[in-house]
Amino acid sequence: MSSSPFTFSKLSGKLVLITWLKTPDKTAEDDYLKQLGELLDQAEHPLYFISDIRKGRIIGMSSIQKLSVFTAHKNWAGSTAFSKDPVSKILLNSFKALSAKSDSRNEMHTTPEEAIGFIETLEPGVTKDIDWDTVLTK
Repeated sequence: MSSSPFTFSKLSGKLVLITWLKTPDKTAEDDYLKQLGELLDQAEHPLYFISDIRKGRIIGMSSIQKLSVFTAHKNWAGSTAFSKDPVSKILLNSFKALSAKSDSRNEMHTTPEEAIGFIETLEPGVTKDIDWDTVLTK
């Protein structure tokens, strides 16, 4: 699995960091969606997601549409992604538009600090005790 373009890192019982190392091909996008679905199905309580999409991101519209369906999952608490890339913002806006929950529990930010701050607005304290300097330099 060393060639996978993404990693899931469970930072706490409620918080998952998804790091994209490069933009995936269709097979990797499908693999990502499968693993994300399993993670949600197996979770004991709702999860928050922070996606580091500075080096890669899902680009297939069918995959973005499938990803947006997960926002209706009982264990999807909210998500954020961060990147300064304008294409990422366009793709994330498509995700938000397709999402089952049209509330503002899924947002895009340009910096990790903004993304962490947003997750904190959803559940204060959920990012506490995480060494972000270490986590985000992997």
